[in-house]
Amino acid sequence: MTKSALTRWSTEELETAILSRSLDNVQMYEAERILRERELAPDRKLARRIYNSVAWTLAFAVGTFVVALGIFWLIATGYRLH
Repeated sequence: MTKSALTRWSTEELETAILSRSLDNVQMYEAERILRERELAPDRKLARRIYNSVAWTLAFAVGTFVVALGIFWLIATGYRLH
């Protein structure tokens, strides 16, 4: 059985195979690695969502700051809108 074949197994099938000791050592290690990766996947998605949210918030804040600086510069130089 190849490593890629184990990735096609469901989580339940992998857990059952590990508990029943029906895999050899290499397959057992690979199955445990696959299960660890699957456990971390939701955490990675959450981290990506948080990162994206923070990036957009920072971009908005910096944009607002730049616009405010522009307005202050226009006021300071005496520019008038006619």
